[in-house]
Amino acid sequence: MNKTKIFKYKLLEWSKKNTRKYSWRNSNDPWKILLLEIIAQQTQLDRANIYYEKFIKRFPTPKEMSKATKKEILSLWSGLGYNSRALRLHETSKILSKKSFNSIYPNFEVLPGVGKYTKNALLSFAYKDKVIAQDTNVVRIFSRFFGIKNPESFIKKNEKFILKNIDSRKFNQILMDFGSKICISKNPQCESCVLEPNCKKFFQDTKYIQPAFKGSNREIRGKIIKYLINNGNVEISTLMEKLEIEDSKINPIIKKLSDEGMVNIKNKKLIEISS
Repeated sequence: MNKTKIFKYKLLEWSKKNTRKYSWRNSNDPWKILLLEIIAQQTQLDRANIYYEKFIKRFPTPKEMSKATKKEILSLWSGLGYNSRALRLHETSKILSKKSFNSIYPNFEVLPGVGKYTKNALLSFAYKDKVIAQDTNVVRIFSRFFGIKNPESFIKKNEKFILKNIDSRKFNQILMDFGSKICISKNPQCESCVLEPNCKKFFQDTKYIQPAFKGSNREIRGKIIKYLINNGNVEISTLMEKLEIEDSKINPIIKKLSDEGMVNIKNKKLIEISS
């Protein structure tokens, strides 16, 4: 059995006892899949699922979300971080309230915030296309096992064989679960890995250091949005006082939030969530 076959069948065998259960996993509804994928960006899947359940209950279709205010969406999003994702999702819902997924298929990258991975997730999960959705976890698994520095082209070349006689949704979900449980970025569980005997164990040292969150612009952005959600419009001077952030630090962030359409500034004094 060649190495690609071993990779395929060992993962299929592993999945029999290790598949995670979520309500959206058996759905072919592209809205549910898109919603989950946007929420799950840079978020642990178990945590993303909690937010997904809240959002899908409130917005079962794009039409419901398109009618909501930014404030309501940001309020539901609170705690997830990267609020710009919520705004892109809102803009996407407006497009999808007028156009169907089928009318856009397969060019889902025209939707705000939809990149290569999310597009392929939609193609696989909603449309059963034979594609492997390549996120950082999937790329890492292929890179380590096959000993390839840049595995994207290898995946593209071999995905037809790997997905032969397999539902692509199933295999993509296996890769998701395997990447989050076994072949994790730090301290991979090699001792309990079904692929270990055949793995090249190609571990790349990326030397990437995660920027500190505390005191970062991202933290301040989150604090501003949360305060405005809870308090409505407020004077910028009051906002600085309440959040204890100096004007040289907060003003550029407020300007960026305004440029992104997340907040409105009135008379250079009042700030509020955009409608």
